Amino acid sequence: MEYVFVVTYGRSGSTLVQGMLNAMPRTLVRGENGLYVQHLFRAWQAADDIRQKRKGPSAGRPTNAFFGINSLTRGRFVRNARRLLVGGILGRQDEKDVDRIGFKEVDWHQITPEETEPFFAWLEDVCPGAKYILNTRDVEQVLGSGFWQRQDADTAMAAIKRVIEIQDHLRATRPDRVHETRYEVITGEDRAASDAALTALAEFVVGRCDPPLLETLRGTLAVGHGPNPFGKSRRDKKGA
Repeated sequence: MEYVFVVTYGRSGSTLVQGMLNAMPRTLVRGENGLYVQHLFRAWQAADDIRQKRKGPSAGRPTNAFFGINSLTRGRFVRNARRLLVGGILGRQDEKDVDRIGFKEVDWHQITPEETEPFFAWLEDVCPGAKYILNTRDVEQVLGSGFWQRQDADTAMAAIKRVIEIQDHLRATRPDRVHETRYEVITGEDRAASDAALTALAEFVVGRCDPPLLETLRGTLAVGHGPNPFGKSRRDKKGA
């Protein structure tokens, strides 16, 4: 199994990217889930903290208050976290039908600066070889959407900047496993630039992009995604 995650902020066109990924062969990328894997990571951090303090020969005796703490290992916790993550993504989908899975998320800002690298190191134990799609869009356009307008301006900007910091961290630490997508390029009027972006995305995810796949991805651009479907808006403008 291969893993791919979309790292971005709200109203960046991430649902469209999600649609692109699901249009690719044997690829299943789910939508937002509240970044629940962060809670699994923090559960391990809490368990490991007490384990480091209380492990030892005495913890192997049933009379000890921390009896069994020695049995709590990172490897065992990771394997169980992987079952939870994979099962949550697959749902009723047969694992035999997909080669790569993942999700897109906009809540990455919840990861604190101090836990950034520990979190991604842990995530990659759970999801070996994880790839990251760093989706971006003009921040002024993003902040102008209804979603962010309902938020406090400083809070909204802080959340977006935090995601950008995380994207920068992934670029610096995992350059061979990140790929950039830009909303304005994918959806732009420059057909050649859009096609090049779609081709590069497919090559990053599935390793190829033949003409039929490119045509499938082009078709995805005409389908509405998210709360204010870009595809529908474009058709409305053409009809105006």
